[in-house]
Amino acid sequence: MVFRGGGHGGVPSLDGGWLQVDGIPVRIDLRVKGVRKGSRWLDMWYLDRQYTYKSAGQGKEAVLRRGDATVTIDRAVGRPGVERVGRSTGELDATDLAVAIVLEQVDTSCLTLTGALLAIPRGFLLGNGRDEG
Repeated sequence: MVFRGGGHGGVPSLDGGWLQVDGIPVRIDLRVKGVRKGSRWLDMWYLDRQYTYKSAGQGKEAVLRRGDATVTIDRAVGRPGVERVGRSTGELDATDLAVAIVLEQVDTSCLTLTGALLAIPRGFLLGNGRDEG
């Protein structure tokens, strides 16, 4: 599995990023429904699988969903440091878990309102790497 994208601060970014699983490109579409929390997400397609991915921001809760199967990764409550905890529901396989783990290492700030607003000047100056339609 490979993810590549424009880096902002040394971390690959969803802006202009792409994902491959076993050499097969994963189609990634950024969806925007409004300005409220949770109104921005990714729809992804790999072979016959359709995923939805939402993130509350870097180091916050992230949810990858495929049908009834869900992987949620969040901060460990009550523990110091940057520890992350994952939990899953439904029937998952290694591909589902790998996609969730890879996206943990990607700058997903464009999925948050603040990140989207901060990306406007950068996009104007450097050009948009992704169509946000």
